[in-house]
Amino acid sequence: MRKAYVDKDNCTSCNQCADNLPKYFMMDEDDLSQTHLSGDAINDAMIPDEDEKKVQKEMDECPGECIHWKKH
Repeated sequence: MRKAYVDKDNCTSCNQCADNLPKYFMMDEDDLSQTHLSGDAINDAMIPDEDEKKVQKEMDECPGECIHWKKH
């Protein structure tokens, strides 16, 4: 399991990640993306191993290149 977060300074508010993978991404009150787990662990979501590829796909396709894995 790894943690994912969004660098909000580079978010383009395109909604792509939140539309494609709402289980782990949602838009905040400023229309910027953030990671979550059932509405908790805001922008500090632990991604289960079985969903890491799905999150990686969103990272790879993000126009703002703002979704990252947290370094330990």
